[in-house]
Amino acid sequence: MTLAASASNRTFAPSLALAALLLGGLTVIRTIGLHYSVVDLFFDESQYWSWSRDLAFGYFSKPPLLAWIIAGSSSVCGDAESCVRSASPILYFGTSLLVYAIAETLYDARTGFWSALIFTLLPGVVFSSRIISTDVPLLFCWSLALLAWVKLLRGPDRRWAVILGAAVGVGMLAKYAMAYFLAGVAIAALFDRASRDVLGRRQTWVALALALLILSPNVLWNMLNGFVTLKHTGDNIQGSGFRLSPLGALEFIGTQFGVVGPLLFGGFLVALVRFRSDMVTREDRLMLAFAIPPLAAITALGFLRNVNANWAAAAFVSATIVVVAIWIRQGRMRLLGVTLAIGLVAQVALLAGDVVAYQAAIPGLGEKGDLYRRTLGWRGLGEAVQRQARDVGAKTVAADGRHELASLVYYLRDAPQPVRSWPVGDNPDNQFDMSHPLTGTASEPILYVTGCPFEARLVREFPDVKPLGDFTVRSGPTSQRVYRAFLLGGRGASAGPIMPLGPCAR
Repeated sequence: MTLAASASNRTFAPSLALAALLLGGLTVIRTIGLHYSVVDLFFDESQYWSWSRDLAFGYFSKPPLLAWIIAGSSSVCGDAESCVRSASPILYFGTSLLVYAIAETLYDARTGFWSALIFTLLPGVVFSSRIISTDVPLLFCWSLALLAWVKLLRGPDRRWAVILGAAVGVGMLAKYAMAYFLAGVAIAALFDRASRDVLGRRQTWVALALALLILSPNVLWNMLNGFVTLKHTGDNIQGSGFRLSPLGALEFIGTQFGVVGPLLFGGFLVALVRFRSDMVTREDRLMLAFAIPPLAAITALGFLRNVNANWAAAAFVSATIVVVAIWIRQGRMRLLGVTLAIGLVAQVALLAGDVVAYQAAIPGLGEKGDLYRRTLGWRGLGEAVQRQARDVGAKTVAADGRHELASLVYYLRDAPQPVRSWPVGDNPDNQFDMSHPLTGTASEPILYVTGCPFEARLVREFPDVKPLGDFTVRSGPTSQRVYRAFLLGGRGASAGPIMPLGPCAR
């Protein structure tokens, strides 16, 4: 080692304090970015916000933790988009510190420092830190459970056993994908004696009982509501039907190079292939064990149906730690630097893009070039519907699509007209069919907003159907959504229940 290199190492000493300072600074920047972002709440985010107005132990498509978190943040700073999303950068700050603690416990402070920085700048984390989703609390709980497990490998400790049980239980209330953690424990026990010893301890099974106790209110809620969340999860897994498609699995693997970063995910695949080689240590194998279940499960599902790139998000934590540890052992600091640079570029690009979202487009691609088209236009929809409801004197607003319903419930939150869901089929298709159904007691006239232009299915329920024409909502420089509005009335509360709409047809 040269004198210059030795002096450099003495000057730069990775530590928890330095990591916390850097991560805290980034968290402040991300929070400020939320304030200046013009990106509307995505309909999933609006749906989660609506749940937070009606706290329960479960909801149609997800467990309840995220709704509770949004209720807490809204009570502090209000219901603006930035407040709804404010918990995300804060939770990622905590998750990154937990990543430091896991890596420092298994390896050393240097590995902990770089793992925390790399993790917080993973492209997927950079993207996720600016929205509110179930992955955010899931990754926090997953990291806390993994830290507890690593601590328990050193010997019995009731405190860490309690933390393990609490983290798994609360994680299941965030997203049922927390169950992959238990699969990781099982894989670790196959090759690691210390992991088998932890499983043999009474306190570990007490921790599992604690996790089940924490989850039990959600289980009871599902029992009382026909296991609707579990049914939806099963339907979500099945999608539009299973079909053998190896390209689907390969496509999912390909997306992980973008979500995790090309170098990091490539390093993970190399470590996975060399699982039994001398290059991979026992600590590396432990981290790989917890990354394998979500990636393997979603890859297998990709052979049968379309899958989303974030469905294996829980693998990010240990995948980051193991690759960083290997790179440091091999002296591949340049790979660390390039990976950090990619994350910083993604962070700057999204911070800037969120401010100019309505102008962000790739020239020459038309509507497909509008980069934010899926997440813009929802505020515009709410404003357009509110104006029209005022102009026609509507006393109720109704819609039939989950995307539109979620956005209208959020963006019409201060309007005098309640928003109601007109179910399409006999069985609930979303939470709004259960919590905001259109019933015969709805005050008339009703402004009905839809993407379906046909009147026939409306006149079956309402004698007076007045078409109000189409209106468009801008979702980018060149893209827009088209809706049709109808004014409904003449039915009266004595006509009985309103029947499902049925499919969009003449």
